[in-house]
Amino acid sequence: MDKGGIKMRLKLKFYSIAMMAMGFAVCTPYHLAAQYSLVVTYEEALNPELTKYLVFVKLSKVTDRVSAIYGTDKDVMWIEAPDGVFNSPFNAGWSASGMNPLFFEAMPAMVDDSYATIGLSMPASGGPEGSEDPIMVEDRGNPWTTFFKENGASRFDINTKMGGSWFTLKTSANGLVGENGLVLIAQITTSGDIRGRINAQIFPEGDGKKSTRVKFEFNGLGEHPGEIITTPN
Repeated sequence: MDKGGIKMRLKLKFYSIAMMAMGFAVCTPYHLAAQYSLVVTYEEALNPELTKYLVFVKLSKVTDRVSAIYGTDKDVMWIEAPDGVFNSPFNAGWSASGMNPLFFEAMPAMVDDSYATIGLSMPASGGPEGSEDPIMVEDRGNPWTTFFKENGASRFDINTKMGGSWFTLKTSANGLVGENGLVLIAQITTSGDIRGRINAQIFPEGDGKKSTRVKFEFNGLGEHPGEIITTPN
């Protein structure tokens, strides 16, 4: 889709430890899914042929927390950018931790890099007090981080038994809502559209014991309502 069309539409063992660390407990959903949505907006990219999509989870209370973005064989997750994503060689990692603003003047195209995050557009050292860079887990046989590291990557799927995730510890400030109740979870830069299914683990009012898992299906720009993922007790 061309830029004008986009603008118009807008206007309209380690793994187990990691799951424990982020409080990935199986429990009964607590909030109604209507209280959560996925918001996809855009910004002008430095390269006029690209669009920089910003993907947010929208929460309902200032004390709510995004704990993790994840997928498994039961709760599959995928993101697709058919025209391929832009990944800058100057951010060799998968997350916003490599987006050091001090480098932008010398390497301006870096601002268009695609990355995963929770609540940060730069390293945690430059974020709000108490911020921590997100941690990742992936199945080596089915890696998802290549989508955020390899220029031209077009899709990732997290759909194995081990699954994969990017997450923050429950003490990190960047998991809390920001302006307008939004928590940034990814920047994806491409010349075309994006679509997918994203799963989020949310701690209502910051309480991990009331952990809620929500799935969001989206196709392009806009606000996309969430749906509770039912889990066994």
